[in-house]
Amino acid sequence: MRISEKYLKDLLREVVSLRAAGRCEFPGCINVQCDPHHAYSQSNNAIKYDFDACINLCSLHHTAQANSAHKSPYFFKQIIIENLVRSEEWFDAVMVKAHTQRKDDNYFREEWKAKLLAELTRLGVRGWRK
Repeated sequence: MRISEKYLKDLLREVVSLRAAGRCEFPGCINVQCDPHHAYSQSNNAIKYDFDACINLCSLHHTAQANSAHKSPYFFKQIIIENLVRSEEWFDAVMVKAHTQRKDDNYFREEWKAKLLAELTRLGVRGWRK
């Protein structure tokens, strides 16, 4: 049975949110309505469902404000590094993963499903819909 992209994105959102205790990871932000932001393009098949390549952000810090991750990525990256939310090494590691060639994510969906479910289990979540 084919694993849907929506299912994997829902799993990814859950993992990234749990790792961030449900809050926006931008320094000083207290918002809880968040989505995963990929440090490199989410259309990149090598990291599309990689929870280690994401940061949990509210809509203001994801796309809306002038200093958001999408509108000002260089400034955003500097703030994240200076406030020890993520490191330069983390960004570098994401870039290395992102430059790994993956043709079509359909070939890797089963693998990502297993990794995401394992991470949910590690985080203490039981009974996620399989």
